[in-house]
Amino acid sequence: MRHEIKKIMQKALSFFDTRVKQKAFRIVKTAQYELLDQPDKKERHRKIILLFAFLFFIDYLIYCLHTNSAVFSIFPTLPTLDEQKEVTVYLPALDGSTIIREKRTIPEYESDEKTAKELFEIVVRGSMYENTALAVPADLFVTKVWLHTKGTGSDSICVFDLEPVELSGSVPVIVNSELLFRKALEETITKNIPGVKQILILEKGIPLARLWEL
Repeated sequence: MRHEIKKIMQKALSFFDTRVKQKAFRIVKTAQYELLDQPDKKERHRKIILLFAFLFFIDYLIYCLHTNSAVFSIFPTLPTLDEQKEVTVYLPALDGSTIIREKRTIPEYESDEKTAKELFEIVVRGSMYENTALAVPADLFVTKVWLHTKGTGSDSICVFDLEPVELSGSVPVIVNSELLFRKALEETITKNIPGVKQILILEKGIPLARLWEL
């Protein structure tokens, strides 16, 4: 019995040395040459990048397996024509008194808050046909949008909370430009979001703060 066990152990060791160990050694030597000792640097770098890309892909496949997700669910679906809508936006002009009206196409969002944020960014960017960038001389970044309903009625206030506004000293400020921007934004929001009758802009939670006109 001992003799048979010893014989089986010897065969297993022989198989490991001749098959597994030698193949593993050849794979290691090949990898060492291709990734470390390859004289062509461009080829070596290309293979290293391919190796990491393969490892990341395998890692992503394992993640999909564990989370029961489809492999291509990482990519968002493209909006169809039915998921777009045409809106009228109101934009401040450079004279500090005129509001420009333009048509735009925006995605059909599932919430009024997302629609409001999209409309806010359109008003900040200004006209597609005229250079009105100086009408809003500061960079405005929205951190949060919500609709606040007053009392038991259906009328709402659309509230925008912004990051602290910074204005470069070299940027000229048009007189009345901030008030015109607020009017244009309110007109845009109230005309496109049912039930909203007013807007409120906060700067880091502070209401009635001046954004760029002191």
